[in-house]
Amino acid sequence: MKQITKEDFLQGYSPDNIFVTSDLHLYHTNIIKYCNRQFDYSPEGCSQMNEFILKKFDSLPEDCLIWNLGDVYLNLRLEESRIMNDIMRMKKNRKMNLILGNHDLRAKKKPFSNYIEYFEHLGFDKVYKGPFQFENIVLSHEPVFIDSISSLVNIHGHTHDTMVTEDYFTGEYNTSYPKQKVDPAKYINVCMDANNCRIMSLKEILSKIENS
Repeated sequence: MKQITKEDFLQGYSPDNIFVTSDLHLYHTNIIKYCNRQFDYSPEGCSQMNEFILKKFDSLPEDCLIWNLGDVYLNLRLEESRIMNDIMRMKKNRKMNLILGNHDLRAKKKPFSNYIEYFEHLGFDKVYKGPFQFENIVLSHEPVFIDSISSLVNIHGHTHDTMVTEDYFTGEYNTSYPKQKVDPAKYINVCMDANNCRIMSLKEILSKIENS
């Protein structure tokens, strides 16, 4: 697992001025149905969803750092300029980093040779592939297995409104993981669908970790 330094993670910002979110699924009409989002299942409803999510970013303070844990958008017919404009709106006078999600790896990256270069081209400041660890915190798109006796805590996306339990790593799609129990308190789900479309601050996340 990639290790990053405190400086790389915080980038000079305090925890109350760092925000973490995941699984926006902009331009993805079907996510309205899959996750029971509060919009009509239609192109018009999808447009309303996009604007609702973008306004959440509008309300963040300027000069803050955003960690986006993946699945930014999903629409293979989307014009590149539209998602670029949305990313620049989310950033405004902010910084925004990305950990690539599984749906991000379906984007049309040509003529770029890899997805890191492509999403940097779209406007993200730093782009990472795969989970990384900062001190006792693991940031990832999909949850990673953490033994119940470990001191690590996983801040993750991918599961939408589903919380990680001991069953998550023993299903038919996760047979490569050891069949051991995990402590659900070691998993912080920052998905839009798990937090009523609220973007969580790192200060709030650290408080949850300390209280657990």
